[in-house]
Amino acid sequence: MITSIGRRLTHVVSVGLLLSLAACTGAAPPLPADGAVSHYEDVATELAAAMALDGTAWVLAPKTRKVAADEESCLYTPGTWTPEERLPAPPDEDSWGPRIAAVNPVLSQYGFEEIDSVTPNGGRSILKTTDELGATVTITPEGEVRIWGARVDADPCTAATLGIQ
Repeated sequence: MITSIGRRLTHVVSVGLLLSLAACTGAAPPLPADGAVSHYEDVATELAAAMALDGTAWVLAPKTRKVAADEESCLYTPGTWTPEERLPAPPDEDSWGPRIAAVNPVLSQYGFEEIDSVTPNGGRSILKTTDELGATVTITPEGEVRIWGARVDADPCTAATLGIQ
């Protein structure tokens, strides 16, 4: 438990330093490969804990985790976490307030922009935000958390370099 807290604190401090550098340069440098997986797993775990009802657990769909290079950088998609029991969907846009209030402290702690309103998406509303590293988080009405597009410093740009199989 202490190791997990220490690791989480180390990653929060590291991201904070990266974001401070970004303020000076206009863009955050990519997240080091050795901390990328645990950083975004911590984000997903804490978002799930913030939204959990009655001990609901979230499960990562392993096949949603990907690493791919584009013209400029190595992009890491941490994946999609789904609650074992779907959360009750907010019935309208005004009903998202408690969920937004629950997730915003986690998002800001990990360098994501706080959410102030829902985002339309294919006939329904979701929560959506990005961080300085290019990662996007979406949260569906049922509580599914998806994270993708984080720029990481990995050479070569492979899953093995990030320590995932």
